[in-house]
Amino acid sequence: MDKENVELLEEAIRRFNATSTELEKSYRLLEGQVRHLKDELEIKNRALQESTMEQDKLREQAERNKRLAAVGEMSARIAHELRNPLGSIELFASLLKKGLEEPEKQSWAEHIQTAVSAMDYALTNMLFFTGKPSPHFQKTDLKRVIEEASLFAVHLLQQKEIKFVLSLESLTEPILCDEDLLRQIFVNLILNAIDALPKEGHLTIDAVAGTRQVQILVSDTGCGIPEDQLSKIFDPFFTTKNKGTGLGLAIVYNAIVAHSGTIEVKSKLCGGTVFTVTLPMNPERAVE
Repeated sequence: MDKENVELLEEAIRRFNATSTELEKSYRLLEGQVRHLKDELEIKNRALQESTMEQDKLREQAERNKRLAAVGEMSARIAHELRNPLGSIELFASLLKKGLEEPEKQSWAEHIQTAVSAMDYALTNMLFFTGKPSPHFQKTDLKRVIEEASLFAVHLLQQKEIKFVLSLESLTEPILCDEDLLRQIFVNLILNAIDALPKEGHLTIDAVAGTRQVQILVSDTGCGIPEDQLSKIFDPFFTTKNKGTGLGLAIVYNAIVAHSGTIEVKSKLCGGTVFTVTLPMNPERAVE
């Protein structure tokens, strides 16, 4: 090969190498741009999914509000109409008990008072259920409120020989809340757990307190909730029990929302249930 052809070949090789280098740079640049676009697409896709989930939640809430409005007025009217005669029955039962000397007959009057208290509790649930609660916030000892709520169920706990454990040591700071609404939340959760528990079951209430919020976990070793029912348990009048109004958990849900809080449930058939209530220390600030 003559000198001229060698030089042409060397020039061709140099140009090929230069072109290869440029192509490699361009490929790396394009690869980086594709990676960036892919990441950007994933972010937008994630945002779209979150937006869709949020829209689904809003639709679900709107449907829930319609159901509440449909039965709210009727429930309030029934509750108010029944409460007046119940008050009279309770008063006369109390007077009857005082006028009786025989213990057996006194126990009859006590049975009447117990039945009236149970009916009054059911009516209180109905009144709590109607409409959106308007909480009156004040600094409250949450530990005391939960302990008082548990006292309401002492007789039922003893009757079923349930092992009941309160672990509320972390609740050292007061929380801004409506005391009556919060008491109603935990009374209903405790009674709901007792209904699900067999004899000698376990019921535990734990607290995890942070600087801005507090979590209360109500755990039982009961029969659990079927997966296809988990999305319905906070619906008004939904119940799988032979007794009860199906309002307890609907009231719990409304009262927690009124405190800008959340409630989650995890359950396993024959493996128990855990309700996690999360409440802000200052719900008024949480709404801002």
